[in-house]
Amino acid sequence: MFLLPALVVLLLAGCQKPSINFGTSFSNDNTTNVVAIDTFSVAMSTVLVDSFATAGTGSLLIGRYKDPYFGIVTSKSILQVTPPTNLPTISNLATYDSISLILRINKTFYGDTGVVQRYKVSQLQSIIQLPGTQVTFYNNSKIPFDASSPLGYADAAIHPTAFFTSQKLNDSLKIKLPDSQGKELFNLLFNQSDTVKTVSTFLNYFKGFSIYPDDNSLGAIYGFKDSVILRLYYHEPGLVYLNKFIDFSLNNKSYQFNQISYDRTGTLTAGIDSLHNEIPSTATGNAAFVQPATGLQIKIRFPTIGNLQQYQDYLSILQANLTLKPIEGSYSPLFALPPQLTLALTDPSNTVGATLPFGFGNLTIDYLAGINTSYTYDITSYIKQQITLGSENNFKNGLMIIVPSPASNTTFNRAVIGDQFNNIKINQVVLKIYYASFF
Repeated sequence: MFLLPALVVLLLAGCQKPSINFGTSFSNDNTTNVVAIDTFSVAMSTVLVDSFATAGTGSLLIGRYKDPYFGIVTSKSILQVTPPTNLPTISNLATYDSISLILRINKTFYGDTGVVQRYKVSQLQSIIQLPGTQVTFYNNSKIPFDASSPLGYADAAIHPTAFFTSQKLNDSLKIKLPDSQGKELFNLLFNQSDTVKTVSTFLNYFKGFSIYPDDNSLGAIYGFKDSVILRLYYHEPGLVYLNKFIDFSLNNKSYQFNQISYDRTGTLTAGIDSLHNEIPSTATGNAAFVQPATGLQIKIRFPTIGNLQQYQDYLSILQANLTLKPIEGSYSPLFALPPQLTLALTDPSNTVGATLPFGFGNLTIDYLAGINTSYTYDITSYIKQQITLGSENNFKNGLMIIVPSPASNTTFNRAVIGDQFNNIKINQVVLKIYYASFF
């Protein structure tokens, strides 16, 4: 009889040995078995990405909500508008009426949509320009504006799935701006001023907008289409009263970006910051956290996987399955899980590399009991490779759990994944390996 290493003896409780006849595929006596084992170490940590691109996504993200795991999350949108290419001719009998910024919802949201929120607009204090060699704008990019003196605001409840707002303007949110500014702009248009004839002269006059939630609002973050317009209303007298308007559309979509911030005080993620940008799951309640919109990713390693080659009965890996378990009660229709979590290669610097061939994961959601919610992956080819690379490699390198683009920078879906030490078994991550055995 073969003597198993001490490690194998300790792991017997986690092994199952169904007998399967493989003929002479692995040995010459038709007695090859399959062993299923799920007790290898799975090391998890949460990694913070300080900055990520949020420009030119086609989606304005605006709002504020509170998350029990991720804190208070806020998103503002920065943009500039440009006058129409062909200026209209306005008669000297025309009368100015009003001016408003109009945003159209795109059905995406995260948080409580049943709450009325206040949306504010302020004028930028400088023109939107890329600094130095920077090629895009990021979540932490800033263009100064005076939040103490907003141009206007609107209180509204948004019903994104029904595609209407409480303002009863169908899919639109309208924020009225000061008439003093509207009249000034109307006069510039009436006089065909050089100020409104080119983009550059207009931006020197009106540098752009910051659209943001009130600090006392807590509800949801909504997505709006980048077809935002500044609309000036006026009318012409006559036998028939003619209502007219002039639209200023979004200028340079690559210069529209979302400024995303968070306050994680009092949550399990509070200690994750630029100075502590990787924290093991054992220090955060035996859980790891992924939410790309606030820069959080999950790193996972299998430091002891190379020990499998030391098993005296080991022949070959047949299959390796990874199951990630969102913690029961951490998700709901209000705090929805990402539809996909991708597995990508990573290294000690936490650089995200190539995604695994079957690394997109199959999500099953069990809102009723919570015990069957999981992301499952076939990582057979990855585990086979890692076993051959040795323990030193497996202690350093691993997989990064991320949300694939474009959802990674246009949605706030997040997941709280239990590690293998979580005190509730149904929340524990599982790596299950099937290998061919001599006996």
